[in-house]
Amino acid sequence: MRRLPSALAAVLAAASLLPSPASARAGGHGSAGVKGQATFYELRSGGGNCSYLTPPADGLYVALSPGEYAGAAACGGYLDVTGPRGTVRVKVVDQCPECARGQLDLSRAAFARIADPGKGTAGVTYRPVRDPRVGAPLSFRVKEGSSRWWLALLVIDHGNPLRSVEVRGTDGGWHKLARTDYNYWIASSGMGKGPFTVRVTDSRAHRATAERVRLAPALIQRAAATMY
Repeated sequence: MRRLPSALAAVLAAASLLPSPASARAGGHGSAGVKGQATFYELRSGGGNCSYLTPPADGLYVALSPGEYAGAAACGGYLDVTGPRGTVRVKVVDQCPECARGQLDLSRAAFARIADPGKGTAGVTYRPVRDPRVGAPLSFRVKEGSSRWWLALLVIDHGNPLRSVEVRGTDGGWHKLARTDYNYWIASSGMGKGPFTVRVTDSRAHRATAERVRLAPALIQRAAATMY
């Protein structure tokens, strides 16, 4: 359902459209993109499998096949999708369980930008966007049920897909959180009472550190840090 160009062969072989560390360092994807098919749908509630509370404000989003969703590794990234009528930029917010690799399930608004919705499907070419303009600093949401003994964090407005999320422990060291397939990052034994210092690294090797993320479930906490 989506991504990479010159690193394409390696990425597709790995069943993920995330750029490999080598291609990220090299800075290239190629320009041809990936050929596939697009359909469309509408999110009924929330922001899809990626656990965002709402769809993007512009209504331009996409759900990926399980292989390209890659257990939430694609969440929060962007694709440029080109069809018969033009190109649209969409945010990855969801998984399409019934989709085969190479099939994009676009929002209706996004599909209408690139093809005739009356036809139901369209041939497309798509590729990942490097360092998309997000227009907001990082935000965090602590999942309901989190406590000093179990912590789940959602990272919002990072732009490129994420590689890792770490929290600084009371010992001064960084502790890696585990990504879930619903896009929260988990410290299964907790990280104490907080507030937390959180370090985020994306698929393009950008890194940002946010201070004083509170143990405050269900609140969106906007940080001062941006990824790039």
